[in-house]
Amino acid sequence: MKNNFFKVGQKYIGENKQVFIIAEIGINHSGDHKKCKKMITEAAKAGADAVKIQTIDVDESYMKNTQSYKEFKNKNFSNKELVELKRHSSSLGVIFFSTPGDIKSLTRLIKIKVQAIKISSGLATNFPLIKESIKKKIPIIISIGFLTMKDLKDLNNFIKKHKYKKIAILKCTSQYPANPSNLDLYTINFLKIFFNLPIGYSDHTTDDLAPVVAVANGAKIIEKHFTLNKLQKGADHKISLEPKEFINMVNKIRTTEEMLGKKVFRINDESKKKRNMYLRYLTAKKNIKKGDVLSLDNIGFFRHNRKKSGLEPKYFFHLKSKKSKANFRKNQIISKKILN
Repeated sequence: MKNNFFKVGQKYIGENKQVFIIAEIGINHSGDHKKCKKMITEAAKAGADAVKIQTIDVDESYMKNTQSYKEFKNKNFSNKELVELKRHSSSLGVIFFSTPGDIKSLTRLIKIKVQAIKISSGLATNFPLIKESIKKKIPIIISIGFLTMKDLKDLNNFIKKHKYKKIAILKCTSQYPANPSNLDLYTINFLKIFFNLPIGYSDHTTDDLAPVVAVANGAKIIEKHFTLNKLQKGADHKISLEPKEFINMVNKIRTTEEMLGKKVFRINDESKKKRNMYLRYLTAKKNIKKGDVLSLDNIGFFRHNRKKSGLEPKYFFHLKSKKSKANFRKNQIISKKILN
């Protein structure tokens, strides 16, 4: 799992890489191209690595009597508009990609050369769509919010069958908003072992706590819904963060990464410098003559204002009940020569 990562544009996703943060615009743009551009600008300012929208042909994805049909109708952009959004994102240093709702939309996204494809939780059992994405050799991110354990096994077997490694899996709770008691963020590590792929987290809570906790639990991708005004009407605004909130989330995630550090136990340089001054050392509590029996009566454990070290308290048991091999003045550090 050490080298389990892949590249998306100029960014990396995976182990030992910086957390990849996605501002999920979805259809919070309401089909307004200018508004979407502005959202991309604000997401870039807020520290997002990538922005994502949804590209769906409603007549290919939903029956006309469904709420989804009504929600997604007239929210699609033309190829020309998608290219403009992609260029605008690139000019700001963020990656632009999308969730295709159907194979027709996938074909459009491949045509404009998006740098990744997102498969939503509602499409995670749509193996024909996933297979078409794999055939294009494009990085794929799959949310699994609706999958059962059997579904997970089927998806894992399908991915292994195609021997394609540029895939990441997002832990997700498909509840809007998601109840904290249903997040099960501990399963991030289970998913890492289960899929042997980079694992992230797609959040549907109303604040930034869960994404930060997910990073602390090993998530290498964070996808969070983004809006300019969470009081707007629409499916996702209430579970989205506004620009200032998104900035705070990004800052917390980056700070969390610093806190987590490396997966190797070590003492940092600052602590190393102060180590000798803060540890306790075997110290003569009274004058000790050569030949005196060493015990708690004449040896204590003290901190000294000095940079050079002596014997640490753990060596007391090497000396207890033995005769001193040297003379020591009261308050003198017991030196290592006494062990020889």
